[in-house]
Amino acid sequence: MSLRTKYLAALLTAAFAIPATSFAYWIPNNSEQGGTEVIAQSNPKSRTQVLQELAQAKADPSWSTRQGEETGTRLALSTEQAKSRTEVQQELKSMSAQEIAYLQSFYTGA
Repeated sequence: MSLRTKYLAALLTAAFAIPATSFAYWIPNNSEQGGTEVIAQSNPKSRTQVLQELAQAKADPSWSTRQGEETGTRLALSTEQAKSRTEVQQELKSMSAQEIAYLQSFYTGA
């Protein structure tokens, strides 16, 4: 085969392969953030009504169990006294064989 035939065959292969690999292209729609459609709606509730609903929700006992973005709160830091290095080493040395085997079972793999 001549160089021209090889070059044209490679070009033809690329011309067919490139469109075939582009099946996963992006189709814009209004479901993504930053979409083009802007819907202006007026809120039927006043600020005081929303604050009252928030106060009622916070009065619920389950409010304190939810954390993070949902409630706007973060986990409280532990109030326990931190152990020193020597205390931790002493704890490890005083472990029973059964406790050591239990801890090692986490790292042996599945």
